[in-house]
Amino acid sequence: MTKDYYEVLGVPKDADDKAIKSAYRRLARKFHPDVNPGNASAEAKFKEVGEAYAVLSDPEKRSQYDRFGSNWENAHGFAGSGDFGGFGQEGEVDLGSLFGNLFGFGGDPFNRAHQVPPRDVERVLDVTLDEIDSGTKRTLTFQTEDACQTCSGSGRVRMTGGRPGPCPNCRGTGTVPNMRKIVVTIPAGFEEGKKLRVPGGGAKGSSGKSGDLFVTVRIMPHPVFKRKGLDTEVEVPVPYTVAALGGQISVPTPRSSGKMSIPPGTQSGQVFRLKGQGVSKTGGGHGDLLARVKITVPKKLTERQRKLLEELLETEQGQ
Repeated sequence: MTKDYYEVLGVPKDADDKAIKSAYRRLARKFHPDVNPGNASAEAKFKEVGEAYAVLSDPEKRSQYDRFGSNWENAHGFAGSGDFGGFGQEGEVDLGSLFGNLFGFGGDPFNRAHQVPPRDVERVLDVTLDEIDSGTKRTLTFQTEDACQTCSGSGRVRMTGGRPGPCPNCRGTGTVPNMRKIVVTIPAGFEEGKKLRVPGGGAKGSSGKSGDLFVTVRIMPHPVFKRKGLDTEVEVPVPYTVAALGGQISVPTPRSSGKMSIPPGTQSGQVFRLKGQGVSKTGGGHGDLLARVKITVPKKLTERQRKLLEELLETEQGQ
């Protein structure tokens, strides 16, 4: 055997293991019989690349090769053995095993089930604040790309006569589209941004087992209420007269409405907490309602209102 293994792999003689493996990966993919069906020249090159890698990837064999060159096979402990780990009786290499160790599949280039594991799928689901308050079920429709069961996700099958060819089921892509309809149960009080896990709702792998579906819940804006942690915020208009003198006002809640007492001298932006009047909490009960005061003034005044306010203004200026 007079081949220069370094030249075969296209690496310098001081190349490290990483460079040798990288060169082999690149060339093996290029000349692999799957990629070049019926090409005798490519098949021969593929075997040659495999032979070179079998020697240069083994520290002891590489040392003998570097020392003795083309006579390395007959040097120090290798003479007459005819079996160099990856080589057969006539110097042939087990390319299926060698290729499989590097690329993650066995001697059969079509048996690659472990190459396509089940895959998780993530989706976002928009829900209303009312649905969060009461809990709901929603049907989520989406498409997954499942591993083709005909070719185990490899995209290749053995054709008539044993030659490799593209899988007719997935047309060589290794995946097939699958439209899924999954009913997602959203419990009352579920917090925005958290994820719901639906076991088996993801994409199918070569084994036939599916990954999981993870649904991120997003709460759509509400015209009146805003979720703030476990509590709920609402802006409450308060007439300036009630803010000044005190009194009662009506406050909307997620499920109805109620009354709230306003003390004299209430300022705009002041927040009042109504216990248990907010949106439902996970595990039961309700959060609090945070009522933020927004003082309002009339856009139009009656003559009497104007006169009274002018009197009040005079009184304040005279102080």
